[in-house]
Amino acid sequence: MIDIINSPSSNALAVYYAYQDLGINCRIISEASEISKSTKIIIPGVGSFGSLSQYLEFSGFITPIKNAVDNNVKILGICLGMQILANTSEEAPTRKGLGFIDLDCVKIENSDLRVPHTGWDEIYISTQHPITEGLSSIFSAYFSHSYYLPVSSKYRLAEIRYGTAMSAIIAHKNIVGMQFHPERSQKNGRKTLVNFANW
Repeated sequence: MIDIINSPSSNALAVYYAYQDLGINCRIISEASEISKSTKIIIPGVGSFGSLSQYLEFSGFITPIKNAVDNNVKILGICLGMQILANTSEEAPTRKGLGFIDLDCVKIENSDLRVPHTGWDEIYISTQHPITEGLSSIFSAYFSHSYYLPVSSKYRLAEIRYGTAMSAIIAHKNIVGMQFHPERSQKNGRKTLVNFANW
């Protein structure tokens, strides 16, 4: 069962409908106890790092998510959900992420570029992985973010180049994160959702 965590202001419903359109079974969960039945978990997110971190903590999700990772349950973080996989973010310095990815989120700082980075952009795949199966080595997807994870050779699957190189897709063991919104990225985004379901 693919379970989509329904945090406040998340895009959980959009991800759910994307999977329904693909004919893939999933459900939205709001209770941490429901994770015990998960075979795959999606952490979607729009909004702020601090609010998502606080929600996961106060709703009791952190320990069940970490237990699921230890039990080899596949995890997908989308947009803010990818950032929460890391240690911290400049957006909310006093709040902690899940710490699965040993990186810190930083703010896009470039006076010549529009922030937030919103719209379609090209993604460059550097490492093959089940989540990128069937995608071109350069493909387009839809972004909306003001913070990003730096590119790291340890986790990098794909990057975007928006003033500087930024992580677009990361992976570590049974964890994957995507900075773009697959549910809004038409054919390419739907392919990544199918790939996650098949992984």
